[in-house]
Amino acid sequence: MDGALTMSEKATPAKHKSSADEQNINRVHPLQAELYDQCKTMYNTDMLNIIKRSPSFIRTGQSSAKIVSAEQDQFRKWIRDNIRKKECTYFSERQTAGSVCECGYPKEHHSEEAINLGHLHSESWNALKHCQQVPTDAFGDIAFKGQGQKTAKYARVSNDTAPATLYHLMTEYWGLTPPHLLISVTGGAKNFHLKPGLRVMFRRGLIKVAQSTGAWIITGGTFAGVMKHVGESVRHCKMTSRSKKQQIVSIGIASWGIVHNRKGLISEEGSFPVEYYMDEASQGRLSCLDHNHTHFILVDNGTHGQYGVEIPLRAQLEKYISKQRMGTEDVGIEIPIVCVVLEGGPGTLNTIYNAMENGTPCVIVEGSGRVADVLANAADLPVAQITISFIQKQLRVFFAETYTNFSEQEIISWTKKIQDIVRMRDQLTVYRAEKSRNDELDVAILEALLKASSSCGHKGQENLDHQLKLAVAWDRVDIAKSNIFTDDKHWKILPSSPQEMQQTYSQESGICEQEVENPERDLFIWAILQKRKDLASIFWVQAMDSIDASLVACKILKKMSCEENDTDLSEEMGELAQEYEDRAVGLFTECYRKHTKRAQKLLIRVSSTWGNTTCLRLALEAESQKFMALGGVQALLTKIWWGELSVDTNTWQVLLCLLLWPAIYSNLITFRQDEEWRKKKLSSDNELIANLPENSNVKPCTGQCSISRTALLPQSDDVDLKPLTHWQKLQTFYTAPVVVFYWNVLAYFGFLWLFSYVLLIDFQQQPSGREYLLYFWLSTLVCEEIRQLFYDPGGFGFRRKALLYISSAWNCMDVAAILIFVMGLLCRFFPSTLYLGRIILALDFIIYCLRVMHIFTVSKTLGPKIIMVQMMMKDIFFFLFLLVLAIVAYGVAKQGILIHNEQRLDWIFQGVLYQPYRMIFGEIPTDVSYTGFDLSQCTVNGTDPYKPMCPEHDSENNPNFPEWLTTILLCLYLLFSNILLLNLLIAMFNYTFQVVQDNTDIIWKFQRYPLIEEYYCRPPAPPPFIIFSHIFLLIEQLAQRKPRWKHKKFKKLLDEKEEAELLAWEAIIKENYLIKQKRHESQSLNQQINYTMVKMDAVAEALDINREGSKMEQRMSHLEEQMMQTVKTLNWIVNTLVENNFGSRESASALGISDSKATEEEIEPEAKELKPMCHVHARSLVYPGTNINRFPVPDEKVPWKVKFDGYAPPVYTTETAGGDHSAGLAESKSFKIGDAGPDTHRLEELLPLNPHGRTGLGGRGSLCCYGRNMAMDPIITRFKRNSDNSATAKNGKRLLEFLVIRYPGEDWTLPAGILDAGKMFPRNMMFILNEKMLDMFQKLQKKALEVYKGYEDDSRNTDNAWIETVAFNLHLDDDNPYINSITSRGSSETSIEMKIPVMVEGIAKQLAVQWKTVEQGDPVCARYKAYLQVVTDFHGACF
Repeated sequence: MDGALTMSEKATPAKHKSSADEQNINRVHPLQAELYDQCKTMYNTDMLNIIKRSPSFIRTGQSSAKIVSAEQDQFRKWIRDNIRKKECTYFSERQTAGSVCECGYPKEHHSEEAINLGHLHSESWNALKHCQQVPTDAFGDIAFKGQGQKTAKYARVSNDTAPATLYHLMTEYWGLTPPHLLISVTGGAKNFHLKPGLRVMFRRGLIKVAQSTGAWIITGGTFAGVMKHVGESVRHCKMTSRSKKQQIVSIGIASWGIVHNRKGLISEEGSFPVEYYMDEASQGRLSCLDHNHTHFILVDNGTHGQYGVEIPLRAQLEKYISKQRMGTEDVGIEIPIVCVVLEGGPGTLNTIYNAMENGTPCVIVEGSGRVADVLANAADLPVAQITISFIQKQLRVFFAETYTNFSEQEIISWTKKIQDIVRMRDQLTVYRAEKSRNDELDVAILEALLKASSSCGHKGQENLDHQLKLAVAWDRVDIAKSNIFTDDKHWKILPSSPQEMQQTYSQESGICEQEVENPERDLFIWAILQKRKDLASIFWVQAMDSIDASLVACKILKKMSCEENDTDLSEEMGELAQEYEDRAVGLFTECYRKHTKRAQKLLIRVSSTWGNTTCLRLALEAESQKFMALGGVQALLTKIWWGELSVDTNTWQVLLCLLLWPAIYSNLITFRQDEEWRKKKLSSDNELIANLPENSNVKPCTGQCSISRTALLPQSDDVDLKPLTHWQKLQTFYTAPVVVFYWNVLAYFGFLWLFSYVLLIDFQQQPSGREYLLYFWLSTLVCEEIRQLFYDPGGFGFRRKALLYISSAWNCMDVAAILIFVMGLLCRFFPSTLYLGRIILALDFIIYCLRVMHIFTVSKTLGPKIIMVQMMMKDIFFFLFLLVLAIVAYGVAKQGILIHNEQRLDWIFQGVLYQPYRMIFGEIPTDVSYTGFDLSQCTVNGTDPYKPMCPEHDSENNPNFPEWLTTILLCLYLLFSNILLLNLLIAMFNYTFQVVQDNTDIIWKFQRYPLIEEYYCRPPAPPPFIIFSHIFLLIEQLAQRKPRWKHKKFKKLLDEKEEAELLAWEAIIKENYLIKQKRHESQSLNQQINYTMVKMDAVAEALDINREGSKMEQRMSHLEEQMMQTVKTLNWIVNTLVENNFGSRESASALGISDSKATEEEIEPEAKELKPMCHVHARSLVYPGTNINRFPVPDEKVPWKVKFDGYAPPVYTTETAGGDHSAGLAESKSFKIGDAGPDTHRLEELLPLNPHGRTGLGGRGSLCCYGRNMAMDPIITRFKRNSDNSATAKNGKRLLEFLVIRYPGEDWTLPAGILDAGKMFPRNMMFILNEKMLDMFQKLQKKALEVYKGYEDDSRNTDNAWIETVAFNLHLDDDNPYINSITSRGSSETSIEMKIPVMVEGIAKQLAVQWKTVEQGDPVCARYKAYLQVVTDFHGACF
């Protein structure tokens, strides 16, 4: 058996047994085996055992045991329902071996029923008949004993298992990510020697292509041959790569019957894991599994010791995987597949041939030996030079030991297959390590896929787009640069600016829409919404307003993360949001370090790009606490908070000046503008003194010139600084936000004092003056809330402003307090509800007291504590849910046991809810036991409304309720509520406290902004005097009809020039920031470790080569060179002797290797005489629709006049009812065959011979008659038109459309076919046309363009029957009445696909009909390119 493949994935944990606890751990975690691989090889075995024996490790494993067990049960159930194995049900004893069945298993392996059945019947054993499917008994994890921590997934499957089931197993239950590339490695199944350099290049190239593209590698899975080399590559990857994402997936697909020590793998419940011993010494004809593979699919057909069982299923699985799509179903591309060939024998050649026939590109590694080298030598030769004698020479050289085993027919078959392989040059790539010093194997593999994509119907721009999609999916920029973006390939030039990009998009898509204001912003948002991380990063780098863009991205991603149901995607978006928040923080920090005032201007600049908002507002909406806590942001907020006052001012100084306003004019407080003016004046004086002459009598100022640190804050924007006047000082002081805050605090405490006074002392039947003052005071608070609701300095609009208003819990509390106050006020003015009104107002007082907490959030000491209280309130709600459940459960049970039919709702409430709630705080009831039973304290019939109902008692007034039960319930309730729930609440509070305490400073700084903004925009007068400010604002609004913008400290609108300069400065800082970031990443510890690992890999490879390239290797290389020289000399001697008639060339032994530079003298004469063109499809090895193999016919043996000894083709003729199949027999006399030896029997039977030579099959096959079978290829065309009926043109020429059909599951094709007797048109054409159309086309045929007439190279041709076709162009002019009768044009100028029900060989099918545009990129046009080229040239159309 030849053939192997490979693929790699997350490695699984190895099993280490050191104790019973450790065995339990290994039994618990196997389904998460990939987690073990991340922590291997870094500690020695003793340390691992110590860790595993630790109590914490054991507890961790035991805590997850139930979860993993549930996953295993689900996995077992799915395996039983979907995966089968095969077992023999009929014991047929072999003649050559006693007690052994024909299936290969001994007698004891069979059931009694199978043995008895074999004794009763004597029929021959058949695998299809005598093997049945049963649920599999081998699956789970396999741990390789003695190979370190190496664990793999495995499953024993039937050879009839559906590929979709296996793919579901791998992706869903084995957790494999769908690949972006499938690498099928095939070659020699026996051990062979690879040169050290080639082995290193193969290993490095395979690892690189698998890691960079996320590929799966599929091999034969055994520890031998090419599979062993692939396994070593996977092992090297595991040793050098620490990242889980870089681990390779290697899937071994092997025959179950050839696996050595497979009995240990059997377990009906699955093994998690099972130990497997690799015992090569005693394996015999069997094979051990390779311990470096990550997954195994063991294919079972019920036999033992039979190789190659897995090949059909493996081919089906590879084909199925290659049909899956990367990305979405609509826009994704199919997973590409490539076959890599290393060495190999006859089986490998069959695998290569079948793979390339199915469109799979192959990469041949030259120098690996045998089949790979034979194909490498033939790959660059013309097909005419690949003759039978050439193949014989190659086999003598590369199969020297087994050449005598090749029969003549096998050599002919090899020649035919190699010729067909070489014809498919687009799918064949030879990797020559010696000539590709700079190119790795991974480049050769990816280039082979790109080359093959050009031959799969992708032409022109479509081919380039397909190749670019592959390069993007693989994330290989180097492949795109070297093979796609080259000078010889024409790409559409993308616009240089986003505006041009938007314009180009509108033109290309035909959409007429308004010009986008800011395409950079739209593209950035689009990339964020589409989760295109790299693309969004590119747009962010190109954007000008980068800080705002980062905060917008952070806000969007946080919102998407909260709404995403997928946990992994949610975490990924959360991490990306954090990344953009860090970018905003880092960039602003860099800006603030460079220039303080410009950086703070960035915070308050109105950005038209992002909806006329500011950086501060974006940070608040994005909840970016880190950004708001930055020193530059806090410096700006502090500056705004203190207004024009110095930030050095103490609180007592502000309060004193607040009460005694003349103190403002003293030196008790200082103003920032005065400080800046004094600083500027002092600087000017110093400059003046420095410039005075030396003999000047002017003396420097010796007075007090000290400057407060306030001067170090960002300076005012005023150019001409002047000291403040008395009026300006007074106005500036009372409008400062900090002063407004203290005014409102004092006023609010006054309001609370007045409120409490009215409630406690002055709440009369008729309201007093103090009460009216309270109402007036509250009305001013209502006016302030209305002002806050309608005040819109940001221009958000009323709807958004209202949403922002109600989004604040404190505003909702204000509205609730006002509404409750109004409700109490209404009740208060009616005598009947006076007391109710007072109750409502008393409750409302509680809300106003709680409102005080919001005022003190600005305090650095109290603010975080208030935040803790807010967060703990959320914890209480969750706790109350559990508490209510416990209270209701106990209360209802206790009440039902003790009390009989209590009708009073108030006492039911007390017994069910209130009494159990009081018990939490230590109040133990006395009615749950007999000792507390007292009839005087209760009412028997419930007639006394002030006493509870008595517990259950007998006629003698003795309690008879179950005391033991009520006592137990009480104990359990107290245990659950007092011990468990209360401690849970304490733990929750402690966690919340710790979280807030650890981030106290950041949280407090973030909470400052809304409060500072509120008091900055608030009128300076406190309630109730604020009513005058409201009246003034109302008058101003009515007079000017435009609100005064008092938000300039938070929002600053810059002119175009100033904004452009500021953004340009930000862009420069951003470039410096990105450079520093890149430098920091390159100098980070992780990056240094990666660099070290790369260097260590290079050193290890060099040592590996040097170690194996010892003196013996050098001597062998020298001996090879000497042998090559000797062979060349002997070849010269042989050629000279042959030329002088000292012998024939056929009798001479081959001494050298023919390469692509073979001279003319080395090519046999008959090879020179061969014509390059001969039918190819007619010699396909498998006749279509059957399992019949043709006799292989190489190119040189195709002509009948060439003698072909041993030519004995099989004869095949379909059995069809009716019809005269004798037509064409008379034509046999017209052929003069000559002396053809074995072909004389054909003349005797009077059968016609194929005029183009041998096909390898006799009879008429599936054709209708012997000899010529006439066919027609009708090319029905019309000119393409737009929706407005105008002609469609391209490059100045009109476009043609031609009619195509398609059966379900097939490709589009012409309505062609073989003509039935007496018919003018093929059957497919008659299906889609009615009688009137057929008559019209019959008339058109007389003047139709004959495109081609003659022999057609068809796979249905045989030696005695063939197809000759006539290709006509039937063109429908614009005035033809039937031009739109077949299918109508759609709204997008494309033909509508029409479905026609037809009967084909008794089966109902849907025949699709459509007009296709004649263009290079269409796959249909590629197949009929020669025909369509003639047609378009005739009509002067574009092609």
